[in-house]
Amino acid sequence: MGEKRIVWMDIAKAIGILVVLVVHTGAGLGPVTFLGGMFYMPVFFVLAGMTFSYRPEEPFSVFVKKKARRLLVPYFGYNLFLFLVFFLQNLLQTGQISGASFSPLLGILYSRYCLLPGNAVSNVYFMQILNTPTWFLTCLFVSLVVFRWLMDISKGDLRKLVILNGGLLVFAVLLHYLCPVLLPWSIDTALYAVSFLAFGKAAASRELVEKIYQRPGILLLLAVLFAGLSWLNGTVNMSVASYGRSMILYLAVGALGSLLCMEAAFFVEKHLPAAAKAGAWVGRHTMPVLCLHLLGYSVIGVVLRVVRGL
Repeated sequence: MGEKRIVWMDIAKAIGILVVLVVHTGAGLGPVTFLGGMFYMPVFFVLAGMTFSYRPEEPFSVFVKKKARRLLVPYFGYNLFLFLVFFLQNLLQTGQISGASFSPLLGILYSRYCLLPGNAVSNVYFMQILNTPTWFLTCLFVSLVVFRWLMDISKGDLRKLVILNGGLLVFAVLLHYLCPVLLPWSIDTALYAVSFLAFGKAAASRELVEKIYQRPGILLLLAVLFAGLSWLNGTVNMSVASYGRSMILYLAVGALGSLLCMEAAFFVEKHLPAAAKAGAWVGRHTMPVLCLHLLGYSVIGVVLRVVRGL
């Protein structure tokens, strides 16, 4: 797809990040937050797959370095900023520096909210400085590196890629059920998320979004199917490897939700120019919003408490 940005893809990112913001407010908006929670992470993986450009002449090491600059440098940058904010806050409140002042560094290195799956009775929590959403950056990095490896093995052949991904998916499912802990950098989730990258790559090669947009009947059928399968699968949370009733079913749910999100973005680009312009701008700046919105919520909460106390 070249280096030129595609407007509806940026709008789809904007929709995804707006759902993230709504869900993380804790506001229960019924079907909006439930159905939005089904695709707000998968859509970013799907879009990454759609924009993935395979260059066999580019050495694997060069690819990894490029993705590290794109994802890991911001990851550590934003996390160190949040670490300093909380370090100074703790220093001002207690007037001393202790070992606990540096404990958030472990969470930054492990890049996972907790050690055990989200439904564990007792758990060990790592990311406690409003940096929980940043898990996505290391997870996406691992997914892209693995995806590039599969592309190299398949030599860019989409059919071979699908077969290889099928084997990887089986491994990811087994790892999920056999491994008692959540792995650092969301390695377990990243291996699973490669399937969303593969779906995105296949969808882009067949111009699936553009073709389905011309078929309103199919769009309606997909929307009904998405809602039904979402209800059947139940609530999910990829950050703690919670996939509802079925990991395989959630692949279908996440892919369908992502596709419908992109169809909505395509509609906005075609018919709502003002909203398209605003959405495209937001879509180009999703990383700082993702990494800093919890801090923003915290600051807003403090300001509101101060105002109410006046």
